[in-house]
Amino acid sequence: MTPTLPSLFVLVLFVSVIPLCLNCGLADELSKDTNEIETLTPQEAKDLVARFPGKDIEVEIKGIFRHPAPQCLPLNGLKTLDAETAAALAAYGKAGLVLNGLETLDAATAKALAGSKCQWLFLNGVTKLDADSARAVAAFKGRWLWLCGLTALNADTARSLAAFKGKSLCLNGLTKLDADVGKALADFEGKTLYLAGLKTIDADTAQVLAESTGRFGLSLPGLNAMDTAAAKAIAANERWDGALPSLTSFESPDAINIAAALATYKGRLALPSLKKISPKTLSALIAKEDVQIPPIETLDLIPEPDGSVTEDFVIPEAFRKRQLNHNN
Repeated sequence: MTPTLPSLFVLVLFVSVIPLCLNCGLADELSKDTNEIETLTPQEAKDLVARFPGKDIEVEIKGIFRHPAPQCLPLNGLKTLDAETAAALAAYGKAGLVLNGLETLDAATAKALAGSKCQWLFLNGVTKLDADSARAVAAFKGRWLWLCGLTALNADTARSLAAFKGKSLCLNGLTKLDADVGKALADFEGKTLYLAGLKTIDADTAQVLAESTGRFGLSLPGLNAMDTAAAKAIAANERWDGALPSLTSFESPDAINIAAALATYKGRLALPSLKKISPKTLSALIAKEDVQIPPIETLDLIPEPDGSVTEDFVIPEAFRKRQLNHNN
């Protein structure tokens, strides 16, 4: 029986609506914050990657930089991710893939994510990582790899991560670092190793980092305490960036020696948050002509921590002029 004109019209309308409805769920996801997405199938991931326009975010390492990361795909609502879905997400070709909700990362999923075409890969929710998974994700060919949820590493995992050859490896969740792990990380093949979570470092660990033959830069912006031996090793490290934005005071008994050791650093030494320091310690610190500290008039001059006589401090005229020139 030949269909009538109204029947044909209904048939054409029905067929034309089908493709639209196939993407109704994705359209709903794109209309809201992608961080609210809690599950994705491989096909949904493919559709999302193909259509998502990208979202600009900003990342920060306190005292070092605030950096825009444009056109990212934020999916922080995902708590788990299988390898097939990860491979689909890895096809996202814009700037960054943000997966800070993932708490674990197996080797197969890590390998899939390492194939990402992005420049930024954020995995800051991962709290534990074995050597195989670390080796897999270190194959990521982008510029920035963020794993700031790791609070501790063993030497094998550290050695695997050190194989990353991108611009920056960010391990800012590490609060402790021993010499064995430090030696493993010292093999880092990228440009800058960020360890912003370390508030202190022992002399042995500082020494193995200083003795590395790698070309990477070392950033330790969280340091706010160290002994004299550690200060000497840090200052001798040509790869260290010289930034100590978290150091606010010199109050340990060996403060003068620590300051004198830091003053031997050959690059830019910056202590922008310094507040408390004794006159003798300050004199030892400003022996480095280009040290950057707040205006001396704003500092709280405290008694000598080693118990020696506290003398009046007179700002050297040459240093005053340097500070004026720097601030202007």
